[in-house]
Amino acid sequence: VGLKLAFRPLPSATAPPPSIPGCQRCRRRPAMATSTLGGAKTEAAKFKLTAKEPTYAEAFYGTSNSQYCGHWHDGTRGGQLGDVPTIRDVLGMRPTVKKPLRPLVVSARTILADAIKEEAESRKGEKVISADVLPKKFPVVAGQFAYPASAKKGADNPLYATSSASYGKEVPMEHQLPDRYFPGTNNFTKGFVDPKPRFTGLSTRPMPSRVHPAFDEFC
Repeated sequence: VGLKLAFRPLPSATAPPPSIPGCQRCRRRPAMATSTLGGAKTEAAKFKLTAKEPTYAEAFYGTSNSQYCGHWHDGTRGGQLGDVPTIRDVLGMRPTVKKPLRPLVVSARTILADAIKEEAESRKGEKVISADVLPKKFPVVAGQFAYPASAKKGADNPLYATSSASYGKEVPMEHQLPDRYFPGTNNFTKGFVDPKPRFTGLSTRPMPSRVHPAFDEFC
């Protein structure tokens, strides 16, 4: 009986490894282990969690109040303080707050405007409780009145004298002039925005059309 022997050549170093069906994950694991073998320990030490893993009761029934403790964020006890700056140093580190800007004040001498203002202040009288307007002094006194003579011909003749000519014949005396008066200013109406009041009522009169009577409007 003749036997035939078949020899398979050995795989070379550059040849790819034979594929093993159904074991793709196992075939990849050694490559990853050999590639990250040098820095595996350093990476594990770098990302190692030092916090305690919470229990089921702490995760589901824990409150935010239970997180308070007597330690700082870096683990230092609350009673132990390091280099604490003084209040002088803290206030010295604040930025310098500038004074707020004020409106421009005219420093020039306004002689005419000052004279008008002083005259208006001097004409103000004493406040009256029953009046809502500040009274003003009467600008004219009795000694400043002067009536000119009538230029009509025969004005001195009693034959042509009338009752209306008696008005202004004599200058008023001191007791006949008022000492104060209450002026009515228009400061209230100056605050109005509209030039005239708006009509907000209901117009019931018919509006005739300028084109044809068929277009008349009856509200």
